[in-house]
Amino acid sequence: MTRIAQSCWSKDISGNVAINKLTNIFLDADLNVPLTHCNDCHDLIQKDIELLGVLRRVPVMCRCRAEENEREKRESEQRDLMRRLERFKTYSLMDNRFESSTFENWAHRLDNQDDYILGTKYSENWDTMYASNRGLLLYGKAGSGKTYLSFAIANALYKQGKGVMAISISKLLSIIKDSFDKHGEYGETDVLNTVRDASLLVLDDLGVEYKTAWAYEKFYAIIDTRYRANKPIIITTNFTLDALRENLTIVDLRTKLTDPSERVFNRITEMCAFHEVIGASWRISKGAQNKAALFADLGLSLKT
Repeated sequence: MTRIAQSCWSKDISGNVAINKLTNIFLDADLNVPLTHCNDCHDLIQKDIELLGVLRRVPVMCRCRAEENEREKRESEQRDLMRRLERFKTYSLMDNRFESSTFENWAHRLDNQDDYILGTKYSENWDTMYASNRGLLLYGKAGSGKTYLSFAIANALYKQGKGVMAISISKLLSIIKDSFDKHGEYGETDVLNTVRDASLLVLDDLGVEYKTAWAYEKFYAIIDTRYRANKPIIITTNFTLDALRENLTIVDLRTKLTDPSERVFNRITEMCAFHEVIGASWRISKGAQNKAALFADLGLSLKT
């Protein structure tokens, strides 16, 4: 009597497709029967191998099953990343202001059209930007629209289901510092792993953090983590390029210690294309509008 070895496809506890072991590997299969093919991709799903000196028929994974397994693995990793990013959202800049900073809400002016085109093109070509690790460093005067542009890009990608993290350097350093306290919610490894895994990392207002040797080393670790993961980063700063270079060379303001290798600046230079945002200050414009509204509400004439 012929006995057929029993095998089946199943999903493991993580939801990934996997091959079960033979129900009983010592059951004899009829080796005269042709090997079975997958109904979908037509690859073989069986293979004859020698085990303990005896020829046995065992299951193998076909191409479509392998692809499904890889797809489900990626989806599982993406769900895990989104959960971790959601935990950091409380400490990030992804608040109501962030949510309203979109290209749909963009206030078009003559001095910000280049920024709009850059941001929309960057978002539309994200797959290429991501694959090539094309980041941006947006610099310019306070209120010129750097943060809005970076948030609009992040929002466009967030709506596509991409893992986005928008946060200030000072906040990241604060979270890492708190991790040394036993009451800290996150450890340094948690922070760096999330920084590494996010599809896009937006670091806002670079240069305002106080310089200490410890902070410099942790900041370098953050930048280097993205660099080694080969993933894009968008940075905003109020510094001119010369001032930024000098700022990023300072290791410790108290001791006047500097880094002659300029490793942080060099990393950023390699990862980011520098773009100056030259728009007139939105804050000054908004302040003028508020003043005009206040005088109107009081029935007073506004002197120019």
